[in-house]
Amino acid sequence: MNPCTQARLILVLASFLALAPLGGCADAPPPMQTIRDHYFYGGLAAFHEDMHAEAARQWQRAAELGDGEAARNLGHLYRQGLGVEADGHMAAAWYQVAADAGVVSAEYNLGMLYLRGGPGLPGDQAEGMRRLGKAAEAGYLPAKAELERLAAEARPAAAAVAAAPAPAEAMAAAPLPPPPPAAEPAVVRMQIGSYRTKAAAEQDWKRLRLKGLSPEIVANRVEGQGRWYRLVAVGPAEAVEAFCGSAQAKGMSCWSRSKGNPAAK
Repeated sequence: MNPCTQARLILVLASFLALAPLGGCADAPPPMQTIRDHYFYGGLAAFHEDMHAEAARQWQRAAELGDGEAARNLGHLYRQGLGVEADGHMAAAWYQVAADAGVVSAEYNLGMLYLRGGPGLPGDQAEGMRRLGKAAEAGYLPAKAELERLAAEARPAAAAVAAAPAPAEAMAAAPLPPPPPAAEPAVVRMQIGSYRTKAAAEQDWKRLRLKGLSPEIVANRVEGQGRWYRLVAVGPAEAVEAFCGSAQAKGMSCWSRSKGNPAAK
């Protein structure tokens, strides 16, 4: 790791540790939540206007004030090099801050980052599988689906090994464990964007034409910015994953909400 990256990692972790009591305090006053929301939605609005550097600034401020989902979004920016220099170590650091704050999807993001590697960050298959396992155990459906996909890819190779002639001493080896059960169908909510008007949100939904998903528009009042409208896609995990794949190919981010009420923020 180069000295600049190491210095930035130290600043990230130091700021999180200094503010950890605030983020974990159940009795935090409502004004602080309002301030965090101000920066979170400011970053979201900037991102959808392709002002990625401003989005990074706003989300970093929200993350420093204890917003775990802003920290996860900041990890997305560092992983993709949007508004900041692409840096796999910084992406992992912000994903870790989010995971420590209870954002289950950040464990999934860490798992995929370690499995595939990132800018300047070599892959680590064991750590990637461990992180995916934690997210799956917490009920995060994309993590379960990825583990099942990896297991399905591994089965033909295992079958080929089993079919090969084996030495006599290996004949009594235990059989392969059964494949994991398929995840039960469940409804997932995924945030598409935040808009100044309800009509703009409805128009964007018509433009996207997302198969298998239905829209949900939630009005939020942001301090100093008035009313905003969040566009949320609702449907099965498979349809959400299909959109996420196409979104990443277009340089967009895809954030499904799995902590608490998906429409709470």
